[in-house]
Amino acid sequence: RYTNPYFYQVYCLGEWGVTGKSVFQAKELTERLRRSVSDAERAALARGGEGLCISAFNRDVVLRMLTGFAFPETAVPVAGVRELTEDLTEYLQKYMPDRPEGHKWIILACLYLTFVEKIPMHPQEAAKWRCTAAGYVCPSRNPDSVTCRYCVCR
Repeated sequence: RYTNPYFYQVYCLGEWGVTGKSVFQAKELTERLRRSVSDAERAALARGGEGLCISAFNRDVVLRMLTGFAFPETAVPVAGVRELTEDLTEYLQKYMPDRPEGHKWIILACLYLTFVEKIPMHPQEAAKWRCTAAGYVCPSRNPDSVTCRYCVCR
């Protein structure tokens, strides 16, 4: 809240409606997410996440987000982005209160994976999801879980 007011406003309070639209294009969302990463944070990510509270998985996702992706011309619902951000923020404040500096990276990675890349939010090794002809399938799926409600897995 105090060190990055823009991040707090957008990612913690979910004030995404700044555009006055009900949808983003995937590229527009990615650009917004990219702007939330400072030059100093980009440098730290390039050095392996040195000094940041970020997992290797989320670091890889954020680096993909920062360095480019062939953006599909798909609509991203502003309400979905807001809801996932709010739900993740609440979840992280409850279950990871001692590491608030890590919340940003989890939220950025989840938003990017869900709405841009449209792939599962958890590492394959952790959730044991698999890709089938019908889409992603996850044996760990729990409809009551915060991330599972938004995940592309069935």
